[in-house]
Amino acid sequence: MYGGNMKSTSIIALMASAGVILGSATASAADLGGNCCADLEERVAELEATTARKGNRKVSLQISGQVSEAIMWWNDGAESNTYVVENYLLKNRLAFSGNAKINSDWSAGFRLEIGIRAYRSSSVNQLALGASQTTTITAFNTQSVALRQANWWIQSNTYGRISVGRDTDAVNGISSINLANPDGFSGLTGPGYANNSFLLRRSGTTGSGTNALSSLTWGDAANFRNGDGPSSMGYSETSSGIKYTSPFFLGQSKSSGFRIDTTWGMDDMWAVGLRYAETLGGFRVAAGVGYSQWNGPDRGMCSQGANNVAITATTTTSTVDCTSIQASASLMHVPTGLYITGGGGQINDKNSQAAYDAASGLAFGTRRPGDDGKSGTWYVQAGWQAKLNTLGNTTFWGQMVQYDTGLGVKNSVVQTLAGTDALNSLNVTALISGSQTRYWGAGVSQEISAAAMILYAGFHTGSTEVMLRNASTAGAQTAKARPIDDWQTFYTGATIRF
Repeated sequence: MYGGNMKSTSIIALMASAGVILGSATASAADLGGNCCADLEERVAELEATTARKGNRKVSLQISGQVSEAIMWWNDGAESNTYVVENYLLKNRLAFSGNAKINSDWSAGFRLEIGIRAYRSSSVNQLALGASQTTTITAFNTQSVALRQANWWIQSNTYGRISVGRDTDAVNGISSINLANPDGFSGLTGPGYANNSFLLRRSGTTGSGTNALSSLTWGDAANFRNGDGPSSMGYSETSSGIKYTSPFFLGQSKSSGFRIDTTWGMDDMWAVGLRYAETLGGFRVAAGVGYSQWNGPDRGMCSQGANNVAITATTTTSTVDCTSIQASASLMHVPTGLYITGGGGQINDKNSQAAYDAASGLAFGTRRPGDDGKSGTWYVQAGWQAKLNTLGNTTFWGQMVQYDTGLGVKNSVVQTLAGTDALNSLNVTALISGSQTRYWGAGVSQEISAAAMILYAGFHTGSTEVMLRNASTAGAQTAKARPIDDWQTFYTGATIRF
């Protein structure tokens, strides 16, 4: 927290001024005339104007955030390297928040949170600076500040909280609830934040030529292809709207039982989530389920249907019609620290058939069979959390994550693959009609309570298969892409929170 209390600042200024007055051997009685106090108050005001305050006398101000940086070694089957990157699963962030008590039941407050992007893990690849075969990806090189949250809220202990502005949506994180929650690249979305921009490599090749590296990345073909993360099924921190959060109910305490979250806003987006947390004997349990729908043009993993046009800053119309359902649950045996967690979800693109037909060049109303508008993912993690030393909890974990994706959509346009691409087995322009990807991983994290810090280390390996479909009506219609090398990473790093 910056600065100090306004009152204490004034006292210090008064003492300093008093010291100057008392220390003057030649001071006369005339010096204590009518102008002395006015001068003193003016000096106090000057000091206070240059001091970072804790807030005004009614609303508090708290500064918080975190920094998470990692060392990541990777191997794409033929090439390997080591990078120092921001762990973009956790993200570097800085937040300003505050609240004020209205009466015994009601309070109000605000939150401003920014992300500080610096060489993020989700943007690096074999070319280090983040590039495809033809286009440089500036996201990796750009060190920028991005707004995550900006909202005010009013809350009743009896009726719940309403927030207005940019906030996490009602289903954010509901597919990856975890009572252990180890840091690093763990969880449902962890592997994707490590390899999202790495180019797929054709098995048996070396180097970075077009006969070895595809124009497709793991994020294009293996993970969910856009949104706020490699496995985004909601608006996450990019939702601007109205959110309601209920108090906990039907629980053993005021902070256990069930809780309902709802969000509405953006361009006809809404979501609802139900969460549960409780201690039952020697077990702790947490779970959640959520549903969301969006029709705005800013969810790039969903198509624009027959329009099949890219989403840009000037896009004014939208035919996007997407829904998602997601859920997860976590169970921990408190005496032993053993736990198991699992979850997942599915996105349904209701306009994908029309987009698929449009990308194939078919006349309006002509249906081409073979489209799949659903993409899903699931994961399971098991581990052990225990206090093995005086530093804090130690968590060991292992997990498996699987993605089953349908029609390849990026920035709301159906993706095509050039006939000359390293992975194109059809040798003609092809559509990405599906993929299946599986990641295995394991890791350990060590909490250092005295420093609000977590050290982490882990390993992931991923394999994928991509299905292609001829973009025209001539020749072979479907085929599996050429074999793709597995991808591995070892990483270690730390997150420090303040």
